[in-house]
Amino acid sequence: MSTPRSRRIPVRVDLLMLLAAVLCACGGAQARQTDKNQPININASSFAGSQDSGKITFTGSVTMDQGSFHADGAQATGYTDPNDTSQWQRVVLTGSPARFRQTQDNGTQVHGQAATIDYKVSENTVILTGNAVVVQQGRGEFHGDKLTYNTDTGEIQGSPAAGGRVHITLQPRSKPAPASAKPAAATPAPASTSGKR
Repeated sequence: MSTPRSRRIPVRVDLLMLLAAVLCACGGAQARQTDKNQPININASSFAGSQDSGKITFTGSVTMDQGSFHADGAQATGYTDPNDTSQWQRVVLTGSPARFRQTQDNGTQVHGQAATIDYKVSENTVILTGNAVVVQQGRGEFHGDKLTYNTDTGEIQGSPAAGGRVHITLQPRSKPAPASAKPAAATPAPASTSGKR
């Protein structure tokens, strides 16, 4: 009697559903919730412009800090809120590359780099454009022409350049160490029988 041959059934995975699942899984780590309530400090070699004009350009080893959020680049342009020029609306950093890092509430680090980093303060997002990379410590790496990182939720979205692709590497969940095997019970040695015949 012959056994039926197994057939391979092609499985089609909807790419959008897969990406949505990946993004939800990667958004599990909460970004530092208190960062958005901290002042923004920008340091540079020089600057030009004014808050009243709504735009200030910083040049020369620019660094920006807001709580645990840090970014740096060769140049930055800060835009103030039109309704309140004492508040930053966004800061755009450029470099070769520009970089950012943030500590999440669970103590892990998120860091990224790209040709341009657009920190939209009022929207709690960092938009990385041009060879963008974001790494969530212990969770995964994200590569694309454009990546959007939410500094409030920790979620990441990616899109490729025309005709390109995005790339994601997810780290496996660490598994608990296997229970150590119990030592085998010692079997008593057979008693020696020395008898006379």
